[in-house]
Amino acid sequence: MKNNLEKIKAWIKLLSAPDIGNATAIRLVKTLGEPIDFISAISKFDDIEFISETAKEHLINIQEPENWENICELIKEYDIKFVSILDDEYPGPLKNIFDPPPFLFYRGTIKKDDFRRALAVVGTRKASNYGKLMTKRIVQELAALGFTIVSGLAYGIDTMSHLAALDSGGRTYAVMGTGVDQIYPSRNRELAERILENGVLISEFIPGSKAEKWNFPTRNRIISGLSLGSLIIEGSKKSGALLTAKFAMDQNRDVFALPGDVNRPQAEGPNYLIKLGAKIVTKAADILEEYELVMDQQQRIFPKMNEKEEQVYQILLNNKPETHFDKLIIETGFTVGEISTVLLSLELKNIVKKVPGNKIVPLY
Repeated sequence: MKNNLEKIKAWIKLLSAPDIGNATAIRLVKTLGEPIDFISAISKFDDIEFISETAKEHLINIQEPENWENICELIKEYDIKFVSILDDEYPGPLKNIFDPPPFLFYRGTIKKDDFRRALAVVGTRKASNYGKLMTKRIVQELAALGFTIVSGLAYGIDTMSHLAALDSGGRTYAVMGTGVDQIYPSRNRELAERILENGVLISEFIPGSKAEKWNFPTRNRIISGLSLGSLIIEGSKKSGALLTAKFAMDQNRDVFALPGDVNRPQAEGPNYLIKLGAKIVTKAADILEEYELVMDQQQRIFPKMNEKEEQVYQILLNNKPETHFDKLIIETGFTVGEISTVLLSLELKNIVKKVPGNKIVPLY
């Protein structure tokens, strides 16, 4: 724990230096490595020309971070974990966005598979019954099919998104505009505890950071950045949900929107996004379709197949547990090249696998 705290201290010192924002900090650590290895080391900065002399002087003579003892106590009390952009555990999708957070504090367990199919679901705090119903219906199905639901722990749509994911046994991430020890709004403490059982509370803000209104728009880039796409349920044109959609567009991520009653102010934002080209979503299948996924008869998520892939797959199912390569050629009439191409595609879609003896096994 002591070594980890020293690592955290060095990162906080780095970001506290004048003239050093996220981008400069990341550039510096990619040049010099972990901050703990160069903080206070005069010689390390000799060839660094992209930070100011003021910043260098600050880093060389830097003092202990403000409230450091309290930060340490919170980290221990709440079992807060830390990950930097240099670590393998850092969420891969975030590394590719504009202005990624140099580090994150979190509670719970980050799993790399969480980001394979992660979807942000956000909306107004003043959700209508229609918005809550549709959120629950869509999210429960997606979460049950293995989608990780990302939202912001706010009242309304965010709360419903987290709850629907948990009720379906799915994973969910709450991206916070406070330190991960500070549950905001306070009425969502019980929800936060449930999230910790099958998800993550995560934040770029240092433990102990209180709710500040300017923190929440900033954290929205992380909500969209963790996700393949963002589903906007309800909100005005000036809402945080629409800001999340803008971040998603800037990050080249998908934007989905639930159409709503044009007479309701909550529908203004999603309807506007649809005019701009957002994909209309009225059911979970609309999301699946976008990622070329369907459900099989057992309600499992399943990649789409073309006609030839479907034909080969049915033969594999009829000959379980395994089928020889030559048998596929005989039953399909395809050439060796055609069968090889189809099997490669099915392997890439994780539908089949090859086993010793030139045999193929269906995975579903």
